[in-house]
Amino acid sequence: MDIGTAIKILRKEKGLGQKQLAEMCGISVNALSQIEINSTFPQKGTIKKICESLQIPVSYLLFFSISEEDIPDDKKIVFKSLNSAIKSVLID
Repeated sequence: MDIGTAIKILRKEKGLGQKQLAEMCGISVNALSQIEINSTFPQKGTIKKICESLQIPVSYLLFFSISEEDIPDDKKIVFKSLNSAIKSVLID
């Protein structure tokens, strides 16, 4: 998964619309939309604002944006376990 898709999923899980999250982050709705469709990659400061608004650590977002295909076969079991644990923390 990529970071834009991860942001979109987490935003929806938190019950926020694009306009709400964009306002919370001090960016335009268009900018957030471009991030969510992976047309642009957010700057470091924007990632921090998004995470603060979603009330999650930056490391969680970055981990959540990693795909299983990115992980070597011998590490996939650990990745799946961590991924499940992190998703449950992020979404609750």
